[in-house]
Amino acid sequence: MIFPTFFINIPAIFQDWPIYQEQPYMKPSEAKLRENALKLPSILMQGITHIAPAIGLIFSIQFITSLAGVTSPLSFAIAFLIVLTLGFSLTQLARHLPCAGGYYTYVSRTVHPRAGFLTAWLYFLYDPMGTAINLAFMGYFFEQTLRFEYGVFFPWWLFFILATVVITFVTYRGIELSTHIMLMLGLAEILIVVALVVHGLLQPGKGGINFSSYNPSNSISINGLYLGVVFSIFSFTGFESVAPLAEESEDPHRNLPRAIIGSILLIGAFYLFTTWALLVGWGTGDLDSFLSSKESPTFILARKLWGPAWILVLLAVLNSIMAVSIACTNASTRVFYAMARGESLPRFLTKIHPVFQTPVNAMWLQTFLTLFVGLGLGFWIGPDKEFFFMALVATIGMVFVYCAGNLGVYRFFRHEHKQEFNIFFHAIFPLVSTIALLWVGYKSILPLPEPPFRYAPILVAGWLLVGAILLIYMYYRGNESWLLKAGQVAYEQQAVVEENQGG
Repeated sequence: MIFPTFFINIPAIFQDWPIYQEQPYMKPSEAKLRENALKLPSILMQGITHIAPAIGLIFSIQFITSLAGVTSPLSFAIAFLIVLTLGFSLTQLARHLPCAGGYYTYVSRTVHPRAGFLTAWLYFLYDPMGTAINLAFMGYFFEQTLRFEYGVFFPWWLFFILATVVITFVTYRGIELSTHIMLMLGLAEILIVVALVVHGLLQPGKGGINFSSYNPSNSISINGLYLGVVFSIFSFTGFESVAPLAEESEDPHRNLPRAIIGSILLIGAFYLFTTWALLVGWGTGDLDSFLSSKESPTFILARKLWGPAWILVLLAVLNSIMAVSIACTNASTRVFYAMARGESLPRFLTKIHPVFQTPVNAMWLQTFLTLFVGLGLGFWIGPDKEFFFMALVATIGMVFVYCAGNLGVYRFFRHEHKQEFNIFFHAIFPLVSTIALLWVGYKSILPLPEPPFRYAPILVAGWLLVGAILLIYMYYRGNESWLLKAGQVAYEQQAVVEENQGG
């Protein structure tokens, strides 16, 4: 009777959590996002879990090593420095424009509302799709693991539906609950992976403990090292998801920049250590078997060192998938809400739950997109191919989003805040990261990969064309007033936040 008794008492257990304590009811007209709900650790974990460090390591290290050889950790190190310049650029806007719209708001205010709309249009290929592709892939991975390891069949789509219900429940019930759960899941995935690679250092493979991974002369080729950097950059994406939580954060002018840079620094340290330690644990003198392994080398090393307890690494991946799905949902729903408030999306998306103070209709839209995209693409091309196909789509789309944000940084400080203009933060850093990002996009699509992945750039180009046609149509119909409100909303929200923070 332990099992049913536990589940019967779940409501009583959760009543001790802050989000489950009685909350005041608000009239629909008074409801708004919960102000000052998130302190720095929660905001920081939004960025860290969105980056999904366990997934970034386990599913990319083999590919990056095939390009850069033993110096793949050096590729991550160089990519870390490039992403850090991008993070510094974003903090400049987050500090001045604390609004739930993120890049949509930033580009609308600093470049033009039309550019902001197109930026958000491309962003729709990223966070709103993120939950679907992550849960579909985890469902596939879970199905395959149970079948081959234990002879149990658990269909991927059933896992997908159950996980979607959990994600919707968690994010619907309030921002504090979702960030508390992200905090636990994120810490668990990091601790498990770090424990594994530390064990690997204690029992290193062929070659012993050495630091050849950080000597560029040991790379397969300079071009290989360079390509390793190119494809390592997007292992860091997710730090920008901090920005849409601005209106629910405590002291966003200070805490958002801290969380953006802090998440990049912590994940940078994580990758620099774990990629090196993983190669040493496997054996830097036996990279041929590392590269030829049909299963993730991380899982093989876990079996070698931990035996049956290797399942903890699978748990780390599951934690990472669930945490990044919560982070994606938090970010996308706040952007939907902000765009609807500025009348770039239907007004019904501005509805806030009177108790939990979450954008409830935006939540339902996100749940619909998750089910439609995840199940639709999963049954069409397969949940595994869906993950890599949409990851490539998101990568290409976010290249333009990041570049638009960099342009906004330069324009904002060059024209509106001249007294604060800094040649490094507002010109050199945005320029360097923009060049690197454009090269990432170029290398991501040329040469064209095999089908269905070669259709990813076509999808992005078609999606962007539809957005441009929509803008042109609205312009000639004289119906752009809703669009041009985006910048004004940013001004108004900035004033509200400053008033709440005491000026």
